[in-house]
Amino acid sequence: MSAVKKRLLLFLLSLGVVSGALTWIWFQDLQVRYAMLFRAPAQFVFRQLGIHKSGLLLVIEHFTNLIPFIALTVSLPGINLKRRLARLGLGLAVLAAVHFILIVAVSAVYNAYALSPTAYKYMFPLLTVNDALPLVLWFLLFSEEIIAMFRVKKRDAAVEPTP
Repeated sequence: MSAVKKRLLLFLLSLGVVSGALTWIWFQDLQVRYAMLFRAPAQFVFRQLGIHKSGLLLVIEHFTNLIPFIALTVSLPGINLKRRLARLGLGLAVLAAVHFILIVAVSAVYNAYALSPTAYKYMFPLLTVNDALPLVLWFLLFSEEIIAMFRVKKRDAAVEPTP
């Protein structure tokens, strides 16, 4: 087995284990605790914007996008701890900001259109962007390391037989 295939296999194995563990922890307790972090700031914004009904329960399931971002970041090989933690922190801050914006935007749509087809027309793109964001962030923050994972290194090329 080539060195690149070994690195990829180890990455995927680590990704599966970390994702499974994070998912279990998330649904045990963290999902509700995380959502409650937004409650007071969201209520303040709702008062300023005249929003009377919160859409938090409509978006809470979409906060699980933290799991793939953390799992991808933790599982990616070849990054020193300080750099990994800095990028993880940046990515989590971006995701939290987007989650807050999502709560406010979905709440505004919910207040204007209830749960009508028109509401879903406006909510769907917001939720889709939110759900895809972890992968996009991971690529943006770790592009060099992702590319390096697939690169054949000189020492590996000397050992690998050519087909």
